[in-house]
Order: sequence, then C-alpha cells, then structure tokens
Amino acid sequence: MRNRILFIGSIIFASHVVFGETLVALPQPAQMVSQIPIHFEQEIAAQLVSRGLEDQAAKEFSQNSVEDVYSATLLTHMITTKLGIERTKVHAYIASQALFQKRVDLRAHGDVVAMVQQIKGTSMQKEDLKAIEEYIAIV
Repeated sequence: MRNRILFIGSIIFASHVVFGETLVALPQPAQMVSQIPIHFEQEIAAQLVSRGLEDQAAKEFSQNSVEDVYSATLLTHMITTKLGIERTKVHAYIASQALFQKRVDLRAHGDVVAMVQQIKGTSMQKEDLKAIEEYIAIV
C-alpha cells in the first residue's frame, strides 16, 4: 500500500513538473493597446464643424486642443461625474478654446475653474469649489 501511494505521488509530482512548464509557456492572448476609444478628438472636431469650420481645419484644431487625448478623455469623464456637468458642454468649451488656439489643461486648477464657471454661467458656489479641489487632488 505504501509503495502504491509513493508511486502515484511520484507520477502526480512528475506530471506537475512536466506540464507546469508547458502551461506557463503557452502563448498568452494579445492585449489591446488601449481600450479607450478615440472619440474625444472626433467630438471636438464635430463641435468645430458645427460652428462653421471645414473638416480638415477642425481636425487640426481638435488635435491641438489638449495635450494628451487619452488623459483628456479620462479627465473629462471625471469632471462630468464629479462636478455634474454634461460631457457635451465640456467638449463645447474645449472646442471654443480651440478656435482661439488655446490648449485646455484639465489638470490645472485655473483652467477647470474657468471652464466650470463659463459652463454654469454663474459665480462659483462653495460646493463647486470643493468638488474642483477634490478633483485636482485626485489628478
């Protein structure tokens, strides 16, 4: 009985050693480079086209509107959820700044305050300023 358990244990151990190397060496599925769709520039360009710019000029302006498209997409999502502002209004603000060839830095306190104040159209409330400070602390 003892020999049988030792024999079965040896076979299980050997199979783990042999097949363990094989399982680790199996090719892993390729990961996507980014799972965030690049719609940010297209939405800014669409805003600019609706204001009368041609497609090519709108694409150039939208590419220069922010420094990094991926971080701008994420930061726009954070602003809309944290401050309760619609995404289209944020894109409209960025498009209006792009018309004047100004980049919007969504990590800068002054740019975020100016954007929120212009979008809401009123003076800043304490709740809004506190939400902006929390947002800047996260970023």
